[in-house]
Amino acid sequence: MKKNLTILILSALAILIVVGIEIFLVTRIYRLETEKFDYRYREILQKGLAYIDKRGDNRGLASAYYFLNGQSLKVLPLYIPESSDTVKFKEVVLKGFHKTLVQKQNLDSLLTGYLKKMKVETTFQSNFSITNLVLFDNQKVVKVFNKVSDSAWTYPDTLNIRLNQIPVNHYSYYADHFEIGIDYYVDFNNKKSIVLKEVAGSLLIAFLALAAVSLIFLFSMRNLMEERRLSQLKTDFINNMTHELKTPLSTISIATRTLENDTILDDRAKIKETVSVIRRQNRQLTKQINHLLEISMWERKQFSLDRRMLDLEPFFFGLAEAFRWECNEKQCKLEERFTFITKTAYLDEVQMTVALHNLLINAVKYNSQDPEVILEVSCDDRLRISVTDNGIGIGKEDQKHIFDKFYRVSTGNVHKVKGLGLGLFYVKQIVEAHGGSIDVSSRPGKGSTFTLILPVHGKNQNSPG
Repeated sequence: MKKNLTILILSALAILIVVGIEIFLVTRIYRLETEKFDYRYREILQKGLAYIDKRGDNRGLASAYYFLNGQSLKVLPLYIPESSDTVKFKEVVLKGFHKTLVQKQNLDSLLTGYLKKMKVETTFQSNFSITNLVLFDNQKVVKVFNKVSDSAWTYPDTLNIRLNQIPVNHYSYYADHFEIGIDYYVDFNNKKSIVLKEVAGSLLIAFLALAAVSLIFLFSMRNLMEERRLSQLKTDFINNMTHELKTPLSTISIATRTLENDTILDDRAKIKETVSVIRRQNRQLTKQINHLLEISMWERKQFSLDRRMLDLEPFFFGLAEAFRWECNEKQCKLEERFTFITKTAYLDEVQMTVALHNLLINAVKYNSQDPEVILEVSCDDRLRISVTDNGIGIGKEDQKHIFDKFYRVSTGNVHKVKGLGLGLFYVKQIVEAHGGSIDVSSRPGKGSTFTLILPVHGKNQNSPG
């Protein structure tokens, strides 16, 4: 096993190295292709902007400059140098100028027309960033924003200029009442898809190589995990066998110590009662051994129930009495609430004893205080059994898995209790084999209630026939 684990670790490290190299190479190729894309399209865009400028002064931004000049005349009188809100004033002015610039420019449409003419990609998004803004008239000059000196402002953060946007051009304009500097960015929507097409061959080769290595590794790992699973199942079988046999042996041991008590020897009724418990637990021990021999059949879903018409009153009273003997030293309080309208049910006595014993003993095991357990049974057209405790409870997420094989709750004090996570798994198997259902209601720190509903005549009441 250690040799296999060493091979697995070395294989995993080798795969990680291969994956790392492939990722590095593919990333490098993708970055180079992206740079080539940016360089090629920046050159095309700059030629397009130069072509637009040749057709007229400020073509594409002239309309925006006209409105910005009027806007300058409106906001300049509002500026009060001595005011404590000058920074706020500048922020509002800057954002207003940016909004007007974006709304009134027609540079995007002109550039789209040029790209169509050149038969290249035309779907793009633009962005404008004001790098410098100064307002002035005959009386005053207001320096609103400078990209270098006012970099701490929130304005640049609001533009959402992504790293992959291409800075295409810078515009500077001096008007009657304002001076402005503008950076023009363009981001092609299909940039990633275009670049990916360029690196598709490299990506395919890398993916196929990685897939082949991964399949070999997964196949080896599956074999190793299967080997470990079989080994674990063997260990679980032995541990569970010990757990199942300890229960009746523990009760017999307690009853035997009771018989050694001198005060008990003078009480013939108590002796008779104790001997009856020993006989019953001895019979239960024999049944448990037979049950353990059938575990392999449980795994294959080939087990069969030995169901007979069972007298419910003596069965549940005997179960409660045996449980009291077993938990005598743990100061456990057991309250019985029995209502038998129907006196018998078609059940497998041994399997039901195993299931209910698991629920009762869990109520004691998973408890941080003096255990108080309520065993409530009612029977009319269905047999309804509930076990309520004042234990540590179970969280909602864990309730989804507590009936899974080997699952153990990993919070609270549960991890301090010995067990294999098989008890509730067997309970569910037994209940469902009887055509019944099991449900749990619980909250951490508030205890739990497990409810079993079984048909009394051996048929599921919720299904036809």
